[in-house]
Amino acid sequence: MIFLSSFISFKAGQNSSVVTIQNTKSGETADYGSFKSFVDAIKDKYYFDIDYEKMNTEIKKAIFSSLGDPYTQYMTEKDMKELQKTSTGKFIGIGVQVSVNDKGEVVVVAPIKGGPSQKAGIQSEDVIVKINDEELNKNDLESAVKLMRGNEQIGSEVKVTIKRVVDSEEKIIDFTIKREEITTESVISKLLDNGILYVQITNFAEKTGADFEKAIDEGLSKGAKSLIIDLRNNPGGLLTAVKQVADKLLPDSTIMKIVDSKGKETVEKASGKGIDIPIVVLINRGSASASEVLSVALHDNKKATLVGEKSFGKGIIQSIFPISNGGKTEGIKMTVAEYFGPNGTKIHKVGLEPDYKVEQSNNSKIGIEHLDTDSQLKKAIELLK
Repeated sequence: MIFLSSFISFKAGQNSSVVTIQNTKSGETADYGSFKSFVDAIKDKYYFDIDYEKMNTEIKKAIFSSLGDPYTQYMTEKDMKELQKTSTGKFIGIGVQVSVNDKGEVVVVAPIKGGPSQKAGIQSEDVIVKINDEELNKNDLESAVKLMRGNEQIGSEVKVTIKRVVDSEEKIIDFTIKREEITTESVISKLLDNGILYVQITNFAEKTGADFEKAIDEGLSKGAKSLIIDLRNNPGGLLTAVKQVADKLLPDSTIMKIVDSKGKETVEKASGKGIDIPIVVLINRGSASASEVLSVALHDNKKATLVGEKSFGKGIIQSIFPISNGGKTEGIKMTVAEYFGPNGTKIHKVGLEPDYKVEQSNNSKIGIEHLDTDSQLKKAIELLK
């Protein structure tokens, strides 16, 4: 990190040294000092004014873009502040979690429950092809997010054009969505008939672990005898929050195995007492990342039955590396490891298969308020009666 910080903040002509880095896996080297010749040529010959700050920023972006990993990127000071807002569960936007599929397309993992995207009709697996009539480039997740957030003014509008497969036919649909302040309550619970406690986790944020513990304790005190954990349309979040939830459910068990870039394997274990009641976990194609961590941990430990549809399949871990650069706090979001289930179950680009496959025609109308039409939730209740 010291090397990156010193390189990406250089000014043209200040450093003529050649710096190389060797790939420990392939033995290949990259000559980062070779950039200087190009910058010097621009400085010496370019006719128009030069915006060195913009040049510096674009070089940083290009370094990480060249890796071909949509989850690894340079983060400006503004990006770092926005990330902080998102992790606390409060921000201005259209309320949609996105990723990139194998074709490089920007795809909806899940609309945030109750947010403007869900209310407009955006669904999991919709492919976003244009924003404000501007076509998206392949693997450019960063630009898509920035265009959707726009000026971050409440009430401002953004046009989102999506591609959706309906009855084997591909359709293009336009949505005009107004930005709102998104405040996400990540844990919603209700005690149902027959002593079944229903707990929905919409995402894994800073308060999720504490809120989940409170929901479980209150449910058990009121006579809960079994538990449904609804992770559908949950795009993930903080692994620290997953650990807190797992600590409440699993007694001294492995949560996941993590393999880093050097091939080193570490094991993350639950350290709580656990609870001894039957558990059903609901998943669908909008269940990704941290929600898949919890699902596979409970399933591999034979603690829960999975019901619903195959999950999204994002089994890689990103870390944030803040960098203090000339008084600004920039950063890097970088893929640093892959995780596997306690039994070695692979998740990335594979997904989790449910024990009971139950299709749901409309994934935007699920949850306790749609019990009459939620076939997956009905199946979970049936298994626990």
